[in-house]
Amino acid sequence: MNMNNKSVEIGLLFSRIMIGLIFVLHGWSKFEGGISGTVGFFESIGIPGFLASVVAIIELVGGAAMILGLGTRVFAALFAIVMVGVLFTAKMGEPFLSGTELDYLLLAGSLTLLFTGSRFLAVDYLISRQGNSRQNVSA
Repeated sequence: MNMNNKSVEIGLLFSRIMIGLIFVLHGWSKFEGGISGTVGFFESIGIPGFLASVVAIIELVGGAAMILGLGTRVFAALFAIVMVGVLFTAKMGEPFLSGTELDYLLLAGSLTLLFTGSRFLAVDYLISRQGNSRQNVSA
């Protein structure tokens, strides 16, 4: 890995950790006082209540996995879907600088990680390296 690639990977690591942390905290907050409040909110804006648990689990589990670099692209895709859902439901019609800028930033960051992945200090990368070294030994 040359210096330019290493710099990019370190930048993606910081993005992966922050995006993961934000989603962990948002997922945790949905469960903290009981999921019923989030279910009620979802239903009040026309979203089936059961999706509150689905979103909360994606945020909590996906955020933790993202921090570890486990399934980064899969969870990035799920985060992007969640954020599009947020922007077209809960935040629909809100001005950009009045509460949606974080949502757009999370969408952009999720899309970035979906297309680039993030290998530096990522469990996925460590697992794939071990698999490759075992293949080389057995060949």
